[in-house]
Amino acid sequence: MKFELADNLLSYLSEKGAADVTLDLEEIPSNCCLGRLPEMKISLESPANSDAYRHFDVGGIHIHLSKLLRTQDTLKLYLAGLGPFKKVEASGVNLVL
Repeated sequence: MKFELADNLLSYLSEKGAADVTLDLEEIPSNCCLGRLPEMKISLESPANSDAYRHFDVGGIHIHLSKLLRTQDTLKLYLAGLGPFKKVEASGVNLVL
């Protein structure tokens, strides 16, 4: 698996003092016929149950990727938002209903 980390992401993580990025699957219950809505949850801490994750070290950052997420060949992590509303985003993850 390949990773692409944006330059501004690395400086953001350094400012926050974070060395971990966890990508997890969060299922939101729905009252309609879908039953559930999968969403990706990104946090800047290591997971509580590390057995449920694949672990990668990229550029000094520890990436924890949930085994429930389906990914493409390349996972891109980048920074989105402005000012105090900045957050880590990812592309290259396929969420299946």
